[in-house]
Amino acid sequence: MRRILLGNVAFALLAIHAQSFQGVTIRCRRPSDIQAVSKRQTYIYDGGELQSFLIANNDLSANSRQAQVGSITFVTGTTDGRRIIGVEKIGDSDGSREVTSLGETCVYSDTVAEIPGRVSDEDALTTASASLVGIHCSLPTVEAVGGSSNEVFYSGKAVVMGGNEYACFVADGLAALGIEVSLVSTGGAKTGNQVNVLEPSVDIGKEDDVGFSDAVGEFDSIIDTIGNEQKGILVTETGLGGGSTVVQLLRSRHKCDKYVSTLTKAQELIKGNGVLFGPGKANGHIKEMQSLSPNQCIRMVPSAGFGPSTLQTLLEKNIVFSGSTMSSGSTAVRGWSLKEFWEESSWPRDSSGADVRYGLPVIEEEEFDELEDMFRRQKSQIEGNQKGTRLGSEGGLSQKEEEKQTRVDEKNPYVTQIRGVDGLSQAVTSQQRDTLIFVAMRNCRTCKSINHCLHEWRAREPAVA
Repeated sequence: MRRILLGNVAFALLAIHAQSFQGVTIRCRRPSDIQAVSKRQTYIYDGGELQSFLIANNDLSANSRQAQVGSITFVTGTTDGRRIIGVEKIGDSDGSREVTSLGETCVYSDTVAEIPGRVSDEDALTTASASLVGIHCSLPTVEAVGGSSNEVFYSGKAVVMGGNEYACFVADGLAALGIEVSLVSTGGAKTGNQVNVLEPSVDIGKEDDVGFSDAVGEFDSIIDTIGNEQKGILVTETGLGGGSTVVQLLRSRHKCDKYVSTLTKAQELIKGNGVLFGPGKANGHIKEMQSLSPNQCIRMVPSAGFGPSTLQTLLEKNIVFSGSTMSSGSTAVRGWSLKEFWEESSWPRDSSGADVRYGLPVIEEEEFDELEDMFRRQKSQIEGNQKGTRLGSEGGLSQKEEEKQTRVDEKNPYVTQIRGVDGLSQAVTSQQRDTLIFVAMRNCRTCKSINHCLHEWRAREPAVA
């Protein structure tokens, strides 16, 4: 009798409990009987890789001139009898995004992918981290196809620069997602059959070889694993603007709207300091990054579709990243390899003299005259009716021409003209100013092209002389 009464009381309490939640929306999915977090791993992003993520997500933090660090935490666990991986929810943020419960931990539902039996938790974690920027942020997308408002479809052409392990993973991953992929390398790239492997210079049957970008033609995305050409890109409320000459030419000539660099700060240190001094600085930087707490970093959350559309496909097709360049520990950082350094160093440069890797678009020789005409018109407007010129006789400018040109140069709003050691001391050293000194010959064609870049750079950096 007592058991029956207790059962009735319990039933009544359950009914009252259920009524108390009427009209309340629960965004966290119902916990299952068997649920637990198996592994948790935080990854650090910096350098061009973090900048690419911020740009792809239209984050205004990408405009900052300060060194930045980002972090994301992936967790694996079991729910409803399935092994899954997802991005751990950040505190009380993103209340509008649905989450999935793993006991005391929640992950964003649109970042969740089911882990196949043949893939280990460790490989799932490194694959998720490696695919976040190089693959997911670079994917050409076609949205709202066939009236659907939620699904995202991937379609288009992409170019991957580099033949290292990470570049091959990115190329194979994009191909597995249905993208037409060309990988450009100086040699040694090992990819699947779906990837078209090219060298920087391509023989297309004409008298002269052409660069890879001209050989491919129009493409939607380019993923640069060994360099970073995106300096100067600005994120605005209306979209992207600015960027280096290379990025702007990729847009105008090849209809390439996405330039994604995956160059890490460690790779930058190796590139800038060489194989003698670079490794020590790069390894020291990695240790410093591993000591950071997530609160000291920009908290990164992938855009919708990362889990079910991108990561799920990669895991199902066994496109996994082993992470040989990934540091160990509870906080991991993607490091560097000598192969990446040597490929970037040995990549042939364009003969234009602008230190652009061969195959990327550059201003053609015949365009220099057009740029020079543009500068002449600008200077004429500054000078009024007096027309300045940068061209003199073969031996240089006469004294009269020199005085005339100097008057025009001194009215340039972006560049400070300095004459002699006294001028340098007065304008720069005595004021301890950060300065880029550009020494040019007025009748040098290469100097004219560099002068164009100098004007662009100075206009973006008003604090520098």
